[in-house]
Amino acid sequence: MADYRAYIVGADGHFVNSRAFVCDNDSNATVWAKQLFDPDREVELWCGARLVTRLGVNSEPQTDAVSHEIIEGRMVPKK
Repeated sequence: MADYRAYIVGADGHFVNSRAFVCDNDSNATVWAKQLFDPDREVELWCGARLVTRLGVNSEPQTDAVSHEIIEGRMVPKK
């Protein structure tokens, strides 16, 4: 089992909410994160410092972060 966190990304590119949960693999965690998906917002699914997927507005899941990145072990907004 692994700890995951789904971040809801606002229109301004900042996280507006998040949910922490535990799943046995990335596939099941992605299914869980899709339940949070709102057609007007994106969801980034993270497992620790690893971006699992990004559920974009009107797009297929992607694996590049749009709003944040990990620098020296800390999650910081992208510039």
